[in-house]
Amino acid sequence: MKELNNKSRKNNITKERYHGPLITDGVSLGYIKLYPWISLPISLFLYFGGGYKDNIGIIKVIFLTCVIINVVSILFGRFNSLINRFKSLTYILIALVSWTVLVCLCFIGLLMFVSNGSSLSARTVYDSDLSLFYVIPMLLLFFFACGFYAWYYLPQNKGKVWKINQWKTYGVKAKSKKKELLFNFCVIFGVVMFLPALLTGYVVNILGILLGILFTLTLPAVVIDSIYAAIYIRKHPDNDRL
Repeated sequence: MKELNNKSRKNNITKERYHGPLITDGVSLGYIKLYPWISLPISLFLYFGGGYKDNIGIIKVIFLTCVIINVVSILFGRFNSLINRFKSLTYILIALVSWTVLVCLCFIGLLMFVSNGSSLSARTVYDSDLSLFYVIPMLLLFFFACGFYAWYYLPQNKGKVWKINQWKTYGVKAKSKKKELLFNFCVIFGVVMFLPALLTGYVVNILGILLGILFTLTLPAVVIDSIYAAIYIRKHPDNDRL
């Protein structure tokens, strides 16, 4: 009977665990077992490939940091006893690994955006006048996305329904003629912007910035949820366990 009560209490605690509406389930401790293994090969490749001819050293330092974070996370993730004892630290590591994934994917998008047919190297990024037009907006977008998701984790904002997740917001199912016209305009505008790029051979450049925007808007949700989980688990230490 006591074991049944403990199980019931644990289930009640689990239900209290809030996660942002953008992700299906909250980040769990098990992420530390797999996530770094996915990010490490990409980080290593970009350290040697993207850091090739990097006389300044900025790119090498960034991806060396990513490699170190992933290696430490992999070693840490091999010991369940450490994970269960330092749950908050585990979630912080997951947040850092998520950041490394975002950095890697955005850098790939940057290479696509500034691509001019030359070989992969740091000089491709440093010598392009377009690099700053990619990096600065992505940094601003990253901070905006983090702040936006963090706002939804405030106590008074938990459980809010996102209008962006509802098709009727864009006029697809709404009866409003104005909303329907707005949605159709957005579709046509997207085609008009993409088609010239396809015809003129700039599709890779456009795809690079679109992928960068997509990843920068979505992956911070995992980062913020991991940080929230690190805070939450300190108050509810029995909530998650490997």
